[in-house]
Amino acid sequence: MFDLGNAPGSVRSDIHSALITVWRHLAKPGTWWSGRDRVAIAAVARASRIHAEIPPVDLPPPAIEAAALLASTPGATSERWVHSLTDALDGEERYVELLGVATRVVTIDTFCRLMGGPLEPLPEPVLGEPTHTVAEPKPIRTRSWVAVGPDLIPPFTLSLVPDEQAISNQLAWALYMTDAEMNDPDFRRGDLHRTQIELVASTVSYGNECFY
Repeated sequence: MFDLGNAPGSVRSDIHSALITVWRHLAKPGTWWSGRDRVAIAAVARASRIHAEIPPVDLPPPAIEAAALLASTPGATSERWVHSLTDALDGEERYVELLGVATRVVTIDTFCRLMGGPLEPLPEPVLGEPTHTVAEPKPIRTRSWVAVGPDLIPPFTLSLVPDEQAISNQLAWALYMTDAEMNDPDFRRGDLHRTQIELVASTVSYGNECFY
């Protein structure tokens, strides 16, 4: 799984492990979507990101719309659009889980392309029902478009669905920094100083119209 033999340099073992963990998690029943739904969301996001034809999937039209736009043109989102989607999907939780799945697929696909490898085939869905586990205490919406809790910072944007937040954290920690590393202004990753890491992150975020 994840053949990165053509990468321009060695890929750290923790990154490779995180890719596998996240990919396997994708196929499992989630909190509000089944494994089949989640793989379908991933298929829509992948196709939309590379401007390919959206495959036929058994998803509600609002879910297809959300996965496609979030993956291809996230800068086109608006608070009004998000609220219309959460209403159509019968709750913010379903939107947040969809957001987590779509963004992780885009992240992993982008990494694979940059490393010169093929896109990993989407996994076979795992049978089972969603857990419908409600976050406790339930986050509240303050100045955010969806409920995220008291801390309006990126690591907690999926906190309404804790399982999605946890698996997204694993990927972010491997590709970026852990929470502890973020607290160290002199953190280094190999030859890169914290300031250089942040410069790369800011440039990529700007290019992708990332905002919060």
